[in-house]
Amino acid sequence: MQLASLLEEAQVASPDRRILWRDQIAPFGKRAIVGVEPWLTSGVLAAFAVRVILRVGQQGEREAAAKVLRSARRRVPPQVKGDVDWALAALRLAARQAAAAETALATPAVTPSAPVRLVQPYYSPVARRRSR
Repeated sequence: MQLASLLEEAQVASPDRRILWRDQIAPFGKRAIVGVEPWLTSGVLAAFAVRVILRVGQQGEREAAAKVLRSARRRVPPQVKGDVDWALAALRLAARQAAAAETALATPAVTPSAPVRLVQPYYSPVARRRSR
């Protein structure tokens, strides 16, 4: 299905059925963000737009999604500001988890081919005798 027709169907869908369109719209990436961005000022569609943008961010366009949500924070209806903050927090958490996974993959654990014994010096509590 084309993005334009998906957006039209989501726009006319009843509020309790609208979320079913989120996962079909989100794979369009940045184009989906551009398509739902005007909805962020609508009292009826703003919460759905936030969820679509969040899903796009979770699917790889994290920077673009965060940028749009940050810029829209002042424009959204008051009842949706909490949703915007929640989505931004979720994107930050996903970014931290991705960064931690990358550093874990970048530094593989060293596994020696043979067991390594650590040799520690032996210190006796008894003093050594001096030879004469």
